[in-house]
Formats: sequence, structure tokens, C-alpha cells
Amino acid sequence: MQDIYITIIYVALLIPSLLVVKETRMRILNLHSGIRTLYFLPITVAALLCYVFIVMPVLSRFPILNLSWLGYNIAVGPLAHQGVIGIIPFVPLLVYMLIHVNYFEEYYFRKSSKRVVIWGFLHILMGVSLSAVFILLPLGFFYKYIYSKYGINHAYALHFATNIVLIGVTISLYFII
Repeated sequence: MQDIYITIIYVALLIPSLLVVKETRMRILNLHSGIRTLYFLPITVAALLCYVFIVMPVLSRFPILNLSWLGYNIAVGPLAHQGVIGIIPFVPLLVYMLIHVNYFEEYYFRKSSKRVVIWGFLHILMGVSLSAVFILLPLGFFYKYIYSKYGINHAYALHFATNIVLIGVTISLYFII
């Protein structure tokens, strides 16, 4: 029953990206025009890895920070609780969704510091734990800096690339561990 409930939520999250399928070519062009900002990618990836391997184990000692309605980000698929077998079939859909969602996140949530904070906490609705906000906020402010200095396409390309690396690392860890 829970799998059906999670699948319904996942489909509801997928529908907006399917409604803008005609914009996919434009989003890819946006990514291409912001590609030179990817020299910042080691900063965002290093921050995430430091969080996962150093900060998260410390924060996990505080039960309130582990609160999550799902235990993982629903964007990885409705069957992620089954491990890599439940994630891999949904990776193409995830990449497609990120092409659109990351653009709109940059478009709507990088215009002010208040919106960056809202963006960070909105991830809790996606199923991530409260402690994830401790890394999302600095990353969000970094994307805001890129947005302000270089423009939306650069912030979007960096955000998208960071997420793609994060997906790759996550899937790789399933095979390593």
C-alpha cells in the first residue's frame, strides 16, 4: 500500500515536467550556455561529500535532525527503499525532471535570500531529513551568488551538474558498499 502511495506522489511530481516537454530543447540550450561555470563544480561536490561523510554523522546523533517523512528524496523514485534495483529504472526520469526542475528552482528561488531559505526547507517535502537543510542552505546561497554574478543559466548549469554528480556518486556507492 505504501508503494502505491509513494508512486502516486512521484507521478504527481513528474507531471509538471511532462507538461513542459516542449521546453526541453530550450533547457538543454540553457545548460549549454551556462557550462563555463562548471569550474565551480568541485566546490559544490566537495561541500556535499564533506557534509555526507563528516557533518551528517555528527548531526545524526540528534534525533530531531533525522526527521523525514520518507527517509530519502522521493525524486530518486518511488521504489528507492529497495536499493539500487529500485532506483536505476527511474534515473532517466530523474534526469529529465532535473532538466526542468533545476531551471525553475534557479528562476524562482535565487532572487532573494528569503527565497533561498524557503528553497532549502522545501526539500523536506521531498522526503529529505531536516539535517539536509544544513548543506542545502549554503549551496543555495552559493547558487544565488552565481545567479547574481553570472546569470540564471550559469546557476542552473551548476545546480544541474551538481545533482548529476550526486546521483552518480549515490548509485556508485550502492555498488561499492
